[in-house]
Amino acid sequence: MKKIEIEAPAKLNVFLDVKKPGRADGFHELVSLTGKISLSDTVSVEKAGRITLETDSPYTIPRGKKNICVAAAELLRKMAPFPGARIKLVKRIPPGQGMGGGSSDAAAVIQAIDKLWGLRLMDKTKMAVAAALGSDVPLFLMSSPFVWIRGRGEKLELSRRKIKGSLVLWFGRTLSTKRVYEYFDRLPEGDFCGPSYKMPGRAVFYNALEEAAFRLRPEIEAKKKKLLEAGAEKALMTGSGSAVFGIFKTLAVAKKFAATECSCKIARFL
Repeated sequence: MKKIEIEAPAKLNVFLDVKKPGRADGFHELVSLTGKISLSDTVSVEKAGRITLETDSPYTIPRGKKNICVAAAELLRKMAPFPGARIKLVKRIPPGQGMGGGSSDAAAVIQAIDKLWGLRLMDKTKMAVAAALGSDVPLFLMSSPFVWIRGRGEKLELSRRKIKGSLVLWFGRTLSTKRVYEYFDRLPEGDFCGPSYKMPGRAVFYNALEEAAFRLRPEIEAKKKKLLEAGAEKALMTGSGSAVFGIFKTLAVAKKFAATECSCKIARFL
């Protein structure tokens, strides 16, 4: 085997609750249900004598060692030596939208190199590499389309959740995760009213970071309202933004709405 190609799917948060204040290490305790969707990047990896990256992207993304794909390969090589990898990334998931594109790409690199070089790494080793790269990377190594996340992102649990319907993904200007969390931390408690639960067993469409993101970018809230007015059964911002999504009963209605607005894509949950 000389080459492996993997589809790296985007994710949506259908539930995201965040505890205030943040932890001593700068992270926040959270509970989230994420679902992988059909929008994906393509990651190809070939055997090589060193680690290189080629990108095909309509978006501005980090190159060379600053790219998380290269970081994933370099970190993996420290834990399980191999000569190198020629990585090609075809980018379709827009960055800075809360959809985990970079994290999914990194997970795909870990999986591809493990198979390509026959490293036969234990799951806990791959998870350790993923966690060192970022909080969202481990969930993309999970086999289930839907995953519950707790803690700072290190506690993962498979979910049997399935969500039917056609998705309209509506992108916007990049929004800094750091800015959203900083604004969220400054909100009075009266402006933060999350759902009460112990161990959620079903999806409640909710995102605790919406209020902060809406105040930073009012157009995000306007997009959510427009999706609901157009007939979406549910609409929500994903992650820390700035993408919002709507779930429509039929593909025809979803396509009709997406055709009227710029920066929309049609997708589905896997």
